[in-house]
Amino acid sequence: MVAPLPERVLSYLAVAYPTWVSRDAVIEACQLDGTGDPRARLRQVCWLLRSRLGFDPIVGDRQRIGISPTCRVDHHAAQEWCRLLLEQGFATTVVRAVPNWLAPALSHPLLADWSWDDAWLQPVQARWDVLRRETLDHLSGSLLAAGRHQQALICAHALIQQDPLRETAWEVLIEALIHSGQRAEARAQFDRLTSMLSAELGVNPSDSAHRLIADLYR
Repeated sequence: MVAPLPERVLSYLAVAYPTWVSRDAVIEACQLDGTGDPRARLRQVCWLLRSRLGFDPIVGDRQRIGISPTCRVDHHAAQEWCRLLLEQGFATTVVRAVPNWLAPALSHPLLADWSWDDAWLQPVQARWDVLRRETLDHLSGSLLAAGRHQQALICAHALIQQDPLRETAWEVLIEALIHSGQRAEARAQFDRLTSMLSAELGVNPSDSAHRLIADLYR
C-alpha cells in the first residue's frame, strides 16, 4: 500500500508503461503543480515510493520517467493476451494456454475504485472496456469448448455484468454450471434468465437455452 499521491503517480505511469513520460506531463496529469516546486514534489513522490515499497519502481532521466522494466504491469499483460486471442481467432491451442488470472482480470474496469476525477484515465478506461468485452464475447465459449469450465464461468459472469440481456453469455454460464456438476445452480440461473427476459423484453429464452436444461427438469 502507498499513500494517495504516490499511488496516483505510480498508477499513471503503470498505465503509460512501457512508454516513458515527460516529467512535466506527469506533473500536470497527477496535479502536482500546486504550491511549491512541482519537480521537487515529483522527486519526493519517487523517493516515497522507493522507501515504502523497498525497491525503486520508477526509472528515468532528467526529462522523462517511467515504470522500471523489472516491474510487471498486469493491465498490459492482459491487453497482450486479448490482442493475441483476437489475432489468432481464439484458436484452441491459444485458448488452452490462457493463464488462469486472465478471466478475473477481464471481469473488472481499469482502476474501478479510483477516487479521483482524472481526465487521463477516462479514455483509457473506455478503450479497455471495449477490448475486454470483445475478448469476453468469444473467450467464454472458447474456454467452455476447451473444457475449462471454471474459467468459462468467470468470463460468462463478467459478460453478463456488462450486458445482462446477452443470452449467449447466459447459455455459456448455464452449460458451464452443468458440466461442473452444479445442476441446481444451472436451473436457478435459467429461471433467473427466464424472469429477466419476460420482464424486460416480454419473450422466453431461446430454443438452444431450453435444450441445455431440458434434462434438468425431468
